[in-house]
Amino acid sequence: MMKTLFFLCAVALVFAGVPSISFNCAKTDDILSGQGITWSPKDVHSNEKLTITAHGTMSQEVTGGDIHVSAKLDGIPVLTKQFDLCDALKQANLTCPIPKGPAQVALTVDIPSIPVHGTVSVEATAVTKASKEITCVSGHVKL
Repeated sequence: MMKTLFFLCAVALVFAGVPSISFNCAKTDDILSGQGITWSPKDVHSNEKLTITAHGTMSQEVTGGDIHVSAKLDGIPVLTKQFDLCDALKQANLTCPIPKGPAQVALTVDIPSIPVHGTVSVEATAVTKASKEITCVSGHVKL
């Protein structure tokens, strides 16, 4: 469930092309494990809708926290932002606390049209109120 929310932060920067998304920044002791993300359509273009579905298993209940997002365009930082986890969940019609166990969420977002060229890289990390990492997701797309 959390992966989709983090990816949503990244989606604001993914304007065209086929994104590459991974959990290579996630740690083995993260609260969310066994995660996966799918998106449709597979070939993402500006001015289209993108549906993102994520799933995983929460090892414990999470009552709140933050999402830290950083983005770079061709290696140059263009965004560093922090979001409240529970506020982000509301965008997916979900609420805190996030229960322990299997979790899945699907969201549809609009991909904006922005005349930018280069490679956009995004990393989003979610942490609990006690700063325990829930998960980390990274992605990039060549524009």
